[in-house]
Amino acid sequence: MLRGLIEAGGKALGGARFSLLNILPSVLVICVIATLIRAHLYEPGAHVDFGAVLPEKRDAAILLLGTFFIFVGGVILRPFEAALVQLLEGYWTRPSPLAPLRGAATERHRRRRNRAIATIECAEPATAVHATPQAAVARPLHTLAADAKASARQQRRVKQAQRIRSRYPTEVRGLEQPGGQWRDKHGELMATELGNALLRAERLSGDRYGLDMMRAYPRIYPFVSERLNGAVTQQMDVVASTASLCVSLAICTVATVPLILRLDVWSLLPVLPAVMAVLAYRGAVAAALYHAELLCTVFDLHRFDLVKAFHYKPENNALEFVQMNELISEFLAQDDSRFDKHDSLNHEVMDHTMDSPGNTGASASQGTNGNGTT
Repeated sequence: MLRGLIEAGGKALGGARFSLLNILPSVLVICVIATLIRAHLYEPGAHVDFGAVLPEKRDAAILLLGTFFIFVGGVILRPFEAALVQLLEGYWTRPSPLAPLRGAATERHRRRRNRAIATIECAEPATAVHATPQAAVARPLHTLAADAKASARQQRRVKQAQRIRSRYPTEVRGLEQPGGQWRDKHGELMATELGNALLRAERLSGDRYGLDMMRAYPRIYPFVSERLNGAVTQQMDVVASTASLCVSLAICTVATVPLILRLDVWSLLPVLPAVMAVLAYRGAVAAALYHAELLCTVFDLHRFDLVKAFHYKPENNALEFVQMNELISEFLAQDDSRFDKHDSLNHEVMDHTMDSPGNTGASASQGTNGNGTT
């Protein structure tokens, strides 16, 4: 009965996604700590007995209660998935204990990004310095070989710098902020690599068209095709699951640190979850970079849908279209502004005769005479 209740509840809460994001990390931490305790690994000099780890008949009630509380804990922690990802993104504000480290971590990424930009900008163009056969013959062979090796090293440095630069946000908005402050001309930064990768997704996807991704995407979401929406959702689930796994492995690392006091082969055990946590974090960053490409695809294909949903006629001029998107994004960002009293939108003329944005694909599949024939 309990098993059926848990399976039905898990299916209602998201099925495999709920198990992967909410159940698996908790089970991993509990199993690791329980194994360490029952095998006497926390006792320096004690004999390790993995036979005592296996549950016995008298442990059946404890297992059932543990399974139930793991399920309940997964339900309780589910609303905090976003908070967990934001923790790894670098949104460290007080009273978080990591808040004092935010400035130093952000400065580290700023120097890393600026070094990459300087390497790209200061790289000498690949020119054929001694392209003519006469010039090549006039130089010793060892000099030509040294120049070729130096050119290859420079190209490798530039490619590495380009890979590093592609992991950081790019600023495509104006540099002056409404409050009188100035933005970083290369893009604002977060305290972690995952945060910079996800912020890059936000900046590149909507800002190129004057749209605030965080506020525009929920309005564009109903018009996104099923295949593209499935890809975006799946990739975000990968980011969230690897982030949860990274945190769980970090907790397991902390739980295994006391094993160092044993001064035997088991003292090396904390290295394993630490390495796996780093790999999980790197996987989350890679998934976030691909997630940026998917979000850019969404806005590339559906950038007109928000304007149509407001029943405004899309502008033919790119500048006017971006300005219209900026006005809509500004209106959506204000929670105390009425639509009819917005300084700019109240002068725009709405057109209620045009097709809704969700019907564009259906009309395109119709024939030229409108009756469905080709």
